[in-house]
Amino acid sequence: MQWWIGFPLSSLTWTGEGELTWYDTFPSGTKRGFCPVCGSHIAALDYGDTTIGINVPALDNHDDPRLVPTSQSFSDDAVTWLPRVTAGQHSTGG
Repeated sequence: MQWWIGFPLSSLTWTGEGELTWYDTFPSGTKRGFCPVCGSHIAALDYGDTTIGINVPALDNHDDPRLVPTSQSFSDDAVTWLPRVTAGQHSTGG
């Protein structure tokens, strides 16, 4: 399962080696960013959107309690003890 959180594009700084490698996964719809060193899936960006989805484990401080998931991918394959994010659920950390 992948755990995603959204950030305004203007609020993030990439600190990894090299720039992300982007691929159109849904042409004219969504592109996905991958680490140029290890190939890990890092980000997703819908064309025309100002919010970028980041795969939370890719963040330096991914265990910050203020990080609350806004969506999950492959949740049917998740371990049973991991909380699920229901469709359309939005919450804030605190």
